[in-house]
Amino acid sequence: MDLLAACVLVVWLICLTFVGVMRRYIFRDPIAWMEEVQMLSFLSVVFLGGSAAFRSGSHIAIEILVDALPKKIGQFIERFDVLLELLILGYLFMQELSYYLQLAGTTKRTDVLRLSYDVAYIAVPIGGALMIISMLFGAYQQFIAHRAPASEEKEVEA
Repeated sequence: MDLLAACVLVVWLICLTFVGVMRRYIFRDPIAWMEEVQMLSFLSVVFLGGSAAFRSGSHIAIEILVDALPKKIGQFIERFDVLLELLILGYLFMQELSYYLQLAGTTKRTDVLRLSYDVAYIAVPIGGALMIISMLFGAYQQFIAHRAPASEEKEVEA
């Protein structure tokens, strides 16, 4: 679902940017709210797309060193890596949630659309929580169910 939402938002951003460029440079009539909507859409794409990337194992990884090590040591490092990622994501989620709750406690609004900041930035804590859930799901598939991440399965099929 997060992947679908991120894809829809990317298409939305492309269309919105195209219309904005046309209005600004061809018709000399810029859209006042364009930058604000683009920024909020991009923010949502990053956090929702990050969740999908964790679930499919699509984040960039340099595995040459781990692959060169003996299998047991490589497995230990992969498990340690998951634990380290979980700790970092957990810390970041707590910071995101703290920041979001601070915004929710204010009456601050965006400049042009006058959206409440707690509505504008809801994708940040939701995306952070989804990243943790997706990472745990991927780790479960890789270590407990003994299945390769989705990105490795695609490489094997090719």
